[in-house]
Amino acid sequence: MNHFLDTLLPLQPLMQLTAEKLLHSATDAEDVVQDAFADLWENRRKLQHVKNLEGYAVQSVKNHCISLMRRRKETVSLADIANLQEEDTAAEVALIEERSRKLDCMMNQLPEVQRQAVQMRYIDQLSHEEMQQRLGMSSSNVYTTLSRAMSALKTMIHGR
Repeated sequence: MNHFLDTLLPLQPLMQLTAEKLLHSATDAEDVVQDAFADLWENRRKLQHVKNLEGYAVQSVKNHCISLMRRRKETVSLADIANLQEEDTAAEVALIEERSRKLDCMMNQLPEVQRQAVQMRYIDQLSHEEMQQRLGMSSSNVYTTLSRAMSALKTMIHGR
């Protein structure tokens, strides 16, 4: 499950942007992205054979958008669908860069050991055993440190 979340969750902004461009509704786009994530989860064992996971996820969103529009009897130009990714590249890059800057700022607000733990686990992809050795902590302390760091980041993200 962690691998699924680590690889697909970062694609959510791109999937959302794609859906919003096709549907012209943030609410409908959220629903479509959730449906796409549900399908991706159901097919998670097949995803290891997909060479371009980003393209696969975006295509899944496009297919769900088309299905929704068909159910509503709406039409969309095939040219609009084909040109979506090309047109939005700059906007997507800007969105990703902005979110990256915000995350860096939030990471800098964490205590040093929490920042190191998040870096080791989610960026360097180290196992808990490797983290224990590098941080000089017991297994339970590593889990607690990561849990507190993630809780603090979630609080910062949601502004609580």
